[in-house]
Amino acid sequence: MDWNFIGSIFWKFSLGVLLLALTALAGYLCAAVGSFRNSLNSIRNTLNSVENMVNQEIGELITDVDKTVKAVNEELPQLLQNLNGLTASLQGISESEIQPTVHNIQEMSGALNQSIQQLEELVQKVSGFSGQTIEQATFFRNQIAVSLADIVSLWQGIKAGWDSFASGQSHNSKEAHNSEEDTPISDASNA
Repeated sequence: MDWNFIGSIFWKFSLGVLLLALTALAGYLCAAVGSFRNSLNSIRNTLNSVENMVNQEIGELITDVDKTVKAVNEELPQLLQNLNGLTASLQGISESEIQPTVHNIQEMSGALNQSIQQLEELVQKVSGFSGQTIEQATFFRNQIAVSLADIVSLWQGIKAGWDSFASGQSHNSKEAHNSEEDTPISDASNA
């Protein structure tokens, strides 16, 4: 019997089995990466839809506040005109009694104008804040997607390594168990 020929066949068979195992591992890794990519796309789509909803809701809120400010601005001149007419009537009746009231009305008008200016500033701040919020949400969405990709890749690698290790250990323990069972039988037949 030619030992070189047997060794060559054993070597080729072992290499073939190894190549088949590597091909199966590569196929599994490709499938896992595809599945992970689909998961990331799903997360990205969900975050985009949330971002669009937030944009729409904040846009509607800003529009409503803007309409309210415009309505107050439209009614304010009429209110001031009414107050001025009332002041003239009261001034004609009793200038000495109405003067303190007119002074208070003017202070109220000034305070009302100041409140409207503060409300307009608040609307501008809310508009700026919503833009910053959208930018921050986009930034954090992108950061979370990258971090999730890293974590899932690490987990897949650990899982594949553990599965490989566990299957190797169970295979080795089966071989050891089989060799222990074979030894007593051969010893008994020799006796």
